[in-house]
Amino acid sequence: MDLYVLAVVLLAALAHAGWNAWLKDRSADLAGFATLAVGWIIGGGVGAVFSGFPEWSSWPYLLATVVIHTLYALVLVRAYQIADFSFAYPIARGSSPLIVTLVAPLLLAEHLEGPSQFAVTLLVVGILMIGIFRGNRSLGGRRAVVLSLLTGILIAAYTIVDAEGARAGSSPHAYVSWLFVLTGIVLVALAYRRYRANTVVEITSRARLGIPAGLLSVVSYWLILWAMTKAPTALVAATRETSILFAALIGWGVMGEKIRPLRWLGIVVTLIGLVFAKL
Repeated sequence: MDLYVLAVVLLAALAHAGWNAWLKDRSADLAGFATLAVGWIIGGGVGAVFSGFPEWSSWPYLLATVVIHTLYALVLVRAYQIADFSFAYPIARGSSPLIVTLVAPLLLAEHLEGPSQFAVTLLVVGILMIGIFRGNRSLGGRRAVVLSLLTGILIAAYTIVDAEGARAGSSPHAYVSWLFVLTGIVLVALAYRRYRANTVVEITSRARLGIPAGLLSVVSYWLILWAMTKAPTALVAATRETSILFAALIGWGVMGEKIRPLRWLGIVVTLIGLVFAKL
């Protein structure tokens, strides 16, 4: 992976950890995700003005990813409601690159070799170590583990779909613009179904930080999809999940969650994986 692509993916990873921390810490419910979705609609709408309408070859992927992203949002919110941020986030994000690495050769005809393969292995191991070795506090039970892993499966699913969708047409920018517009509309509609007349109140009460967090999410994923047009999907997906480093540090420094020595070892392993990702 070229250095400039690696730098972009790491920037996206930091942004991703930031908006997830806001969702977990401030508003882990459907109204919170609907507020993020308003940011998605705004950011995607602005992008659509400049990038135009996606080519018809992209639409099967777009429709599939809207469904997957919606399910991902609902499952992620539930996981955050019953588990610590520094547990749910690493397990969800750490399992997804492993799945992508296993299925990419079959679905995307992408094969990693040499340093890239070793880098993905180190990144996945380090990421999972950060999630597993987390102290003696309650994990939220078996349900928290299941929800976190299901989130990871959905992340892997939309990563594969979007990697293909972004390459299907001539403009990945048009694809990601409409991805956020359509998914945002669906999530706001689901929030309206639940909150009815209170929907506007629920969203506006979170808007000051929630909408900027949604815009941050748009920028983050936009950069990731661009990177997937420049480097193998599995390598980008694994590098993206270094957001777990930032998430663990946010959980430790801001939310008061503990990081045990073995989790620090996982952080070191992940950083070594990043070095090999550059080779």
